[in-house]
Amino acid sequence: MHSLIRYLACLAILVITGCANNGSEKSNKSFINDESIRMVQDQITKKPGQQSSELIIKGTAQLAKNWRSSDGSNKDYVQFCLSNFLVPSDLKPNFQRILKNLENQNGYIAKIRFSISESESFTDVKEEKVDLFFRKSIPEANIYKEKFAFFIQLNFPFYTLDEKRKNGKNWDREKWAMVRLGDLYAERQDSDFKPDAVDEVKAFEKYIGKYFFRMDHISLPDGTYPFGKPLTLHSHFGLRDNLKEEYTRPGGLPRQEITGKLIEHINVGTVPVDFIEDSTTRWNPWTNQLFKVDSGRLKEVEIKTEGTKRYAGLLAEFKKKSSVDRFYPNGSTYSKRTFDNANLTSGEVETLIRNFLSDPVIASVGKLISRRLGRSLQPFDIWYSGFQAQSAFPASMLDSITRLKYPDPGALQKDLPFILMRMGFREPEAEYIGNHAIVRPIAAGGYSDQPPMRGDTAIMTTVFNRHGLDFKAFRIAMHELGHVVCGVYTTKYIDHFILADVPTSGITEGIAELLAYKNTEGLGLVQQSFEKQKEMLSLAALWYLVDIGGQSLTEIETWKWMYLHPKATAAELQTAVMNISGEIWNKYYASIFGGIKDQHILSVYNHFITGSLYLFNYFIGDVVMFQLYNAYMPGNLGDGLKNACLEGQTLPELWMLHAVGDKISLKPLMETAQKAINNFNNL
Repeated sequence: MHSLIRYLACLAILVITGCANNGSEKSNKSFINDESIRMVQDQITKKPGQQSSELIIKGTAQLAKNWRSSDGSNKDYVQFCLSNFLVPSDLKPNFQRILKNLENQNGYIAKIRFSISESESFTDVKEEKVDLFFRKSIPEANIYKEKFAFFIQLNFPFYTLDEKRKNGKNWDREKWAMVRLGDLYAERQDSDFKPDAVDEVKAFEKYIGKYFFRMDHISLPDGTYPFGKPLTLHSHFGLRDNLKEEYTRPGGLPRQEITGKLIEHINVGTVPVDFIEDSTTRWNPWTNQLFKVDSGRLKEVEIKTEGTKRYAGLLAEFKKKSSVDRFYPNGSTYSKRTFDNANLTSGEVETLIRNFLSDPVIASVGKLISRRLGRSLQPFDIWYSGFQAQSAFPASMLDSITRLKYPDPGALQKDLPFILMRMGFREPEAEYIGNHAIVRPIAAGGYSDQPPMRGDTAIMTTVFNRHGLDFKAFRIAMHELGHVVCGVYTTKYIDHFILADVPTSGITEGIAELLAYKNTEGLGLVQQSFEKQKEMLSLAALWYLVDIGGQSLTEIETWKWMYLHPKATAAELQTAVMNISGEIWNKYYASIFGGIKDQHILSVYNHFITGSLYLFNYFIGDVVMFQLYNAYMPGNLGDGLKNACLEGQTLPELWMLHAVGDKISLKPLMETAQKAINNFNNL
């Protein structure tokens, strides 16, 4: 998963940490009366050489909404506005100074935070007792106490998504930078406010982060154990990634069947608690019997299942995030803010996904997969990886290559420029990106951070075990390298640093997946012509969208349900999720998967259960990925991406128009996939 947007998150934490005042107000109701607001607006308007009435009205009203009694009286508010509203001749020099100082302030604090948090973040730095105290002592700025946020709100007001879409195509780059500055402090929480269920959320995130399964201790119905060697997999990355690799391993089907059965138990809450906590136990998921080894024999023991623990965690996440809604106007919800921050609407995203899942091309791809497998599709074949480039090579071979080449993070970091050149980047660009990325090891998964300052280095992470970097972790690393490319390009070349981002996370996920799909090229393994590679990529991307489309819909519908039932119990939420995922499966998937109904595989992702409402970004990402690939390959990948990233954080439609000359569209992918299907059918 990416962390390109971490820069603005960091901005929110580092500069807005003091964003809350010492007052006790617990809502967004303005302390400032209407008479004071009108007085300010009238007096500012009458001054010669003032800004447009729109900016005056917006700025003074926004500041009034965020002013608290502890900030001063109505008279103090009036005086602050009259003293600090910038006339046009002062606006630009103040704006330039703000951008320069914010980049320095946030950049250096981010570097301090990174340095002090290394032992907590990475596996190659030992945690010392004093580290906790250092993490608590990281400097922060109280932007409300010093009234810096008020100055921004007054002079650089917030624009809604509707306003950005209506006017954005006519704004110049400086105006866009001013608009994004106004996004930073649009709403205000109070310093003594503690979101609901914070402790429950922390406990659940810790629990789900260590949610590993000893696969070689899980049996088939007949009691045999097809995972012959010790193997521990995490419920999120490990289970799916290993299942994908089994398509290239001899005798992989029984191990895939075990994984599919395990995922169903995870979703319905029937995993034995002791099996998670005690790695010496043995489990038969078909009979749900648990055994312990006693004097060389298996002795059945009584089981206690997880029950609703998974859904209690999701419910806690919902309570935490929705409790912040009180600070936002007009009934704004976490769901709406999530899509607004992505510069998209939930309606258009949902329509895009549903239209895709209804396309008859998907059934044709399903038949093609079934023919290639020589059997009927099973629900776990939603993760079929046979169209991806790595499927041409045995998983054991790929593991051997990556472990030999990359025994430690330093070896991978040293090879980054050459990986990029093998993927199609020109040498100068590959060298620059490779020299501005640091590879660090973590316990599970992977993430990246873009450079906190112009010309600084990005962070990319993945998992290195005692044998080095296995291929699953290498593919994750290539995904994170895509985020690094996006982050380095957008921070190095952007005209206004506050625009050094993408307008929606789906775009950076698209760049990340573009490099992830080219993972074997990064290793120097290429077997097919470009046209064949493109056709196979279209099928791989389409089938991934089949998976993530259903997962995304399940997440969106679950959040709708939670907002309609804010007092629901964990058991009620579990029933709702089972119904939602089952209905989506039956509507879009059952006919493709041999009539198998009422499956709940569409709610397994960690992003779903930890309440991030993020999965739709992966759907958008693969759509964008293929558009970028279609536009820049072969021969123009690095230069194309560099040019695309110059747009920065405006709007998705403007970014895509600048990048490929079109809006976010499935058309290139679906047309190429249909061509690929036709070619397969003619073989």
